[in-house]
Amino acid sequence: MGAEYDYQNQVLKVEPKGIEPIGPHERHGKPFTIFTLWFGANVEFATLVTGALATGVFGLSFWQAALAMLIGNLLGALALGLLSTFGPKYGVPQLIQSRKAFGYYGNFLPGVLNFFAGFSWFAVNTVLGVFALQWLFDMSFALGLAIMVVIQVVIAVYGYNLIHTLERYLAIVLTVVFLIVSFYGFAHGHLGAPTNLKLADYVGGPSGAFMLTLAITFSYCLGWMAFASDYTRYLPEKTSVRAVFGNAFWSLLISAFWLEILGAALATLKGIAVPTDLVTNLLPHSLGVVTMIAVVLGTITANVLNIYSGALSSLVIDIPMHRWLGAVIVGILGTIVSWYGGQHGYWAHYQSFLFLLGYWVAPWLAVVVVDYLFKARGHFEVGEFYNRKKPFAAGTWAFLVGILVSVPFMNQYPLYVGWFPTHYPQFGDITYFVSFIVTAIVYYLAAKPSAQAKAA
Repeated sequence: MGAEYDYQNQVLKVEPKGIEPIGPHERHGKPFTIFTLWFGANVEFATLVTGALATGVFGLSFWQAALAMLIGNLLGALALGLLSTFGPKYGVPQLIQSRKAFGYYGNFLPGVLNFFAGFSWFAVNTVLGVFALQWLFDMSFALGLAIMVVIQVVIAVYGYNLIHTLERYLAIVLTVVFLIVSFYGFAHGHLGAPTNLKLADYVGGPSGAFMLTLAITFSYCLGWMAFASDYTRYLPEKTSVRAVFGNAFWSLLISAFWLEILGAALATLKGIAVPTDLVTNLLPHSLGVVTMIAVVLGTITANVLNIYSGALSSLVIDIPMHRWLGAVIVGILGTIVSWYGGQHGYWAHYQSFLFLLGYWVAPWLAVVVVDYLFKARGHFEVGEFYNRKKPFAAGTWAFLVGILVSVPFMNQYPLYVGWFPTHYPQFGDITYFVSFIVTAIVYYLAAKPSAQAKAA
């Protein structure tokens, strides 16, 4: 008990906990740390690049792009806000909670997918950070990769407290830098330019481009969903639900929407050969230097979450090791992918692959939300999350049905375009909405309310 209790006020101490419940005497922190964590994680370059797709690749006008991104981020922020409230209530990581709906072993499937996503997104973001280091210092890819990996893995090894502290301070630095970039981007961007019909026709016309933009921005938010409670589970159980929800909701909405519309504005100016062209071709050299430093810092703020939660996912699927060792393994796997991707120039296609892989999050979210709101009605016994006697549950089958039904709607050119977007490209990509609705209905019909929920 002593070591865990001492951790409350220690930043430079390796977190002793893995996926065990956080006891009352170990709880600490304030709701505002949720705001600074998600703000620091999203005020970074990958968010900027996501927004640039809307105008630079899909051909939307700036204002069409802004509306699509607002809707996508609103939906994502609502989900993150809800899931974040589960952390103080139950004191366990996000994917541990879904064991109740999926069953102990049925939950291995989202656990494996989240573990894979953790080191994969780590790789994609790290390559961006290495590109920035190379621009700044003219160093080799190998040296830049080594620097980025060591810094990120060490922070993730130390765990929860250091991550929250890092995000708090870097959020301030990154906000200042991107405010400067915003001044140039919005002042010089062609915000009144019409839809580029040549580009838009390539993805199903203006409506197809709009729906693709909405889907991609929503997908960007969904990438954080399986992490949500990982960063709120140490908060005291009596922490205000409204405060937890509000800090998570507003942080994601403001940070992601801001950086995405900034990316959309910058992409109206010039062509983009590599992602860093978004700023280096626009800003004066001195500001370009500052911004590239911010790219490196932003890579770190996003990636420590990918490593940390990826490591927790390795424990969810019963790999016998300590959390800190899981962080090291995620870092090693991500380094291998980063090296190959950075050297062989397949970064863009690999990112498309990860968006394709990310289709699992919407049906997982549907199961979790329905289970919480309708089946258990917010009443779970923490011991149920560790019960091996229920290997599979209705959530697993609803999840698989939702994914299967949604396959014809998937639209991730050039990797895979399903039957529906092939014949009706004007609808863009509605996969997330199809899989969420189908899964929610199937699970709601298949799962009966628990005795606790009925009593409540």
